[in-house]
Amino acid sequence: MTTTLAEHAVTDFVREWSTAEERGDHRALDDLLAKDFVGVGPRGFVRCREEWLDRYITGTVRNTSFEVSDLRIRFYGETAVVVAAQTQQSVNGDVNASGAFRFTLIVVRQDGRLRLAGLHLSPSPAPAGG
Repeated sequence: MTTTLAEHAVTDFVREWSTAEERGDHRALDDLLAKDFVGVGPRGFVRCREEWLDRYITGTVRNTSFEVSDLRIRFYGETAVVVAAQTQQSVNGDVNASGAFRFTLIVVRQDGRLRLAGLHLSPSPAPAGG
């Protein structure tokens, strides 16, 4: 199977996003998230763009690792849907938020570049990549 230029661009975007998440880099995430971004966490909570960024601005969420694997990318016009696996070592406040997850990203072209419009996380009983 050959990968297209668009697949490379989305893969690079996911790598940039995951690096920003791992580092808690709210400035990088501010640039990567769509204006109307919505994130759904592993316990069903919904966060708008400002709330998602605020987790890192306040230091509430801190990651020591954030690994993404098993990317599966599908395209629908200018929109890419990415389903992948993720493992993280992190805390949310005083609570251990480490674990393995499956996620779906909705990547769109906005203002001439790729942006993350939506994210949905689900706990995964299997190790990421499995």
